[in-house]
Amino acid sequence: MHSRSRSKCAIGPVSLLLAVSIMAPGCGDDSPPNHPANTSVSTVAINELQSRNSSILSDTGKKSDWVELYNDGESDVSLEGYFISDDKNALLKAELPAAAVVPALGFLVLWLDDTLDTEHSLHFPFKLSGDGENFYFVSPEGKVIRKLTLPADPTGTSTTAPDVSYGAYPDGSYDMGWCRTPTPGKPNAADCGEKGDAGI
Repeated sequence: MHSRSRSKCAIGPVSLLLAVSIMAPGCGDDSPPNHPANTSVSTVAINELQSRNSSILSDTGKKSDWVELYNDGESDVSLEGYFISDDKNALLKAELPAAAVVPALGFLVLWLDDTLDTEHSLHFPFKLSGDGENFYFVSPEGKVIRKLTLPADPTGTSTTAPDVSYGAYPDGSYDMGWCRTPTPGKPNAADCGEKGDAGI
């Protein structure tokens, strides 16, 4: 497993800039714990996401927003009955189906294409904002398990460029940055790092 150790409530310059909001209990009302109480999902991390996709096709042939989850555990993890959302006031926005299984040491891609696709169960009825917003992974009881903030271009010079994702390197770590090469469903490339301009 990748190391995810972090000092409690520590907020350094990088974490403020990139706003990766997975903190220890007691750091704020909205901060989920580092290790969820439900250990069946404790190995699942929000690993990569993209809000402005003009080249990567989904399984329906659309160029959609997407989020990738990574499981650094040695057993498959079912996320059936859990939820995802981009709105803290509507955390139960989209329920994950039986098909939402993150394989051991593997990836699961969720397509956020603002449609209700009954033939493709891993498509969900909302999109991510290229100007930056939060993405939530939520328990069946409505508790936030993971929260990741997708920033806009942190230099303020432009909004997120097309075909640039935001991800962890190595997979499952807290080291997040803009990725020149989006890799949905595959290990993240080494070019994901602590860069400034999202238009790299």
